[in-house]
Amino acid sequence: MIPAHAGPTARTVASGVLVAVAVAASMLSLASIVLPGGWTRAALLGIVLVSATTVTSRVVIERRARARGLRTKESGSAWPSVLGGVVAAWFVLARYGGPTADPTFLVTPEHVSRVVARLGEAGEIARSEVAPVTGSVPMGLLTVGGTLLVLLLADALAGALRRPAAVGLPLLALWAPPLVLTGRVPWGVFVVTVTALLLLLTLDGPLVARTRRAERTPAPVRRAERSRAVATTAGAVVLAVVAGLVGTASAALPGGPAGWYRTFTTTGDTIRLAEDLDILRSLTERSRSVVLSYDTGSEADVGPLRSYTATAFDGRRWQRGDERGGREFAERDVLWPDDPPSGGDVRSVALDVGELRDDKLPISIDPRQVATDGGGWGYDPARDEVVGGLTAAGDSYTLTVHERDLDPAALREAPAADLDEVYTQVPDTAHAGDVEAAAREAVGEADTAYDQAVALQRWLRDPTRFTYSTTIPRGGTGDPVWDFLQHRTGYCIQFATTMVVMARSLGIPARLAVGYLPGDRTGETTWQITGQDSHAWPEIYFPGTGWVRFEPTPAQQTGSPPAYTMPRVQGDPAAVPTSNDLRERQPSAGSTSTDDEATPSASAAAAVTPVVDTGLPGWVWITAGSLVVVLVGGLVLLLARRRRASLELDPELAWQQVLAALAAEGVRLPPATTLRRAPDAIASAVTTRTGRELSPEVREDLGALARAAEASRYARESVPPEPDELERLATAVTSGLGETLSTR
Repeated sequence: MIPAHAGPTARTVASGVLVAVAVAASMLSLASIVLPGGWTRAALLGIVLVSATTVTSRVVIERRARARGLRTKESGSAWPSVLGGVVAAWFVLARYGGPTADPTFLVTPEHVSRVVARLGEAGEIARSEVAPVTGSVPMGLLTVGGTLLVLLLADALAGALRRPAAVGLPLLALWAPPLVLTGRVPWGVFVVTVTALLLLLTLDGPLVARTRRAERTPAPVRRAERSRAVATTAGAVVLAVVAGLVGTASAALPGGPAGWYRTFTTTGDTIRLAEDLDILRSLTERSRSVVLSYDTGSEADVGPLRSYTATAFDGRRWQRGDERGGREFAERDVLWPDDPPSGGDVRSVALDVGELRDDKLPISIDPRQVATDGGGWGYDPARDEVVGGLTAAGDSYTLTVHERDLDPAALREAPAADLDEVYTQVPDTAHAGDVEAAAREAVGEADTAYDQAVALQRWLRDPTRFTYSTTIPRGGTGDPVWDFLQHRTGYCIQFATTMVVMARSLGIPARLAVGYLPGDRTGETTWQITGQDSHAWPEIYFPGTGWVRFEPTPAQQTGSPPAYTMPRVQGDPAAVPTSNDLRERQPSAGSTSTDDEATPSASAAAAVTPVVDTGLPGWVWITAGSLVVVLVGGLVLLLARRRRASLELDPELAWQQVLAALAAEGVRLPPATTLRRAPDAIASAVTTRTGRELSPEVREDLGALARAAEASRYARESVPPEPDELERLATAVTSGLGETLSTR
């Protein structure tokens, strides 16, 4: 709160700042579902620009209203919100309407069409992907545009409609997505937002109420108001902190957060293969939180842990269909779709759940036994998944892994698989034939399913052909697999999906698996898996062995490929096809390595046009900073003019000069004296003090001055005397009083 004696300009600025702080804090809650990055910086910059516009224009408009002597209104002007809307629209179009991810300054009709198209893409991402998703250009547009819309609504409620108590309503639009999808809002966001809203409520009274300069508040009253302001601010902070602690405690109650989460979230998983694709967990900076930790009891890791599998691919996204429950299982049951192969080592792995909330339990890719602490888990053999419960931090479970002996010779000699045709189904796209031709060129003369799979893996891992990057160029053919085979840049989901589709085009049963890489060692026998270990890989089916993992993603994310895939294929690896404009990437200058583990060339990575919202260029910050400086400078000049204008004489100030002249001579009026009775009371006091009466001219001027002050205070509409006339009246009265009182 600011003290009640603060002027209307200070209260206007304070209101705008509090609204901006509340919106900015609420916006940060979206970082739990859209990974932070360039969009957060863009949103904060947009909030500053729009708030500076609305606050400055509102101060100017209300200052002009007070200068014209307009009466106080219950609601304020809507023009500041309109101007803020113009600035917000320009900012969104300039930031997200350009042909690339880079912002532009000038806005054209093409910017509008691109923004509309990208909003459609953002809606598709929101419907099809699992949070948290990457801060791609479409998602950045959705979050930044939504944040600025909420800011405009909140500003209109607080500044135009004078309804600060309703400001919290539009903020719910920023709180609802994280509440629905994750079941919580960050504690700091809650405290800052609630504190700002409580302080906003304490900005009492209409902001244009003071149309005339009021009598200066006595020092004791000002000190009391400052104390009340401090106490109110402290109380708001304490209340917000206590509410946040209560919310945190309630979230720890059994079943509380899970019930909320399950009520509003869907359990179906969809993976989209496109420029803005992400899988369950991100591969970016936010994903350093620990998802799982485990102890193998040996120096070997557990290997990849699979969360779920996907089979149906429609050419753009992987579809899993409706979720289904699994059958009950006992700890002694070996979970495997077929009869588990005999032989192989058996080892036990103890796992602890960290920051993982999922209704599928990560399990090994080999046959396993699973021991959990309850939680309603079941086994789905068709998808080879443990499903049905909900993981939470602190949970633990044990895997007893029956390792398979994956011998290259045995895999090569495996008979042809007889599976449902869905595992060999290829999307009917315009470039399906081109993808098949590329697959046949890649495998060369390899004639078994195993040799062909190894050839595809080796071809995709070749750093002279493909570049690993989490920023990928936008495709334009409508077939993401074919787009990937042209721009040759992507990360695990592009590599894995491409190998699945290419394998299927050769008649090899394949599916997609999503889960985690083994993670990093933390002790002699302990390991940690973070969000950056999120991964997708293809699995090929071999009769008698089951689904076998292959690893086409380059070594910089996955390390060495599986040992059973290392033998060379029959014949030399095929050259990259050129008939379909699949231009072979050359190694960077000075590089002679063509080994499977080489690092992708820097030149290839540099040629990629990123579509992830990575931030704002320097000219945007310079332009925005200049605009803010201009707005702030204008506000400072306005305040300076207001200060100079406040020195101009008005009826109230002229009357205060009269009272000051009386006080200098030791004459004070009783507190209950009204302006209407003041002239007679002053004349009587002067006569009592000096024995002389005021001259008729002084009494007449004193009466005129009192009537002008009374009208300025209480009249519905008043026309004050001109400043020159007020100056004459004040001078005549004060000098007349001084002469009379000094001759006593």
